[in-house]
Amino acid sequence: MSQSREKMQLTVELMRRGAVMMKEPCPLDNGVQMRYKGKVYCTTHDDLEAALSAKEITFGDVAASMRDQLLTKLKENTALLENEKDPQKQDQIVSVMAKYVDLLSKLESSQRT
Repeated sequence: MSQSREKMQLTVELMRRGAVMMKEPCPLDNGVQMRYKGKVYCTTHDDLEAALSAKEITFGDVAASMRDQLLTKLKENTALLENEKDPQKQDQIVSVMAKYVDLLSKLESSQRT
């Protein structure tokens, strides 16, 4: 299949998925530009396959990753707290842990609403 025919098929697929053709031509090569998922692509020189295969990041994805990180940090700080003798450092560790717990609570409540 010719390269221009392949580009045309990718352009049509982008439009089918909701891309919008823009009035302004590409400033680099005067090609047709399309806006898709908040980004602008030139149908002449941009990689349209990458645009089609790009995974959309959701709040749920980020929240799950953040939850995992917070739990890991809580576990690490629990170990630090267990071995810490200095009351000031203990206070600092507990303060940070309280912030982690607060964030976890907010993440959990945002997932329920």
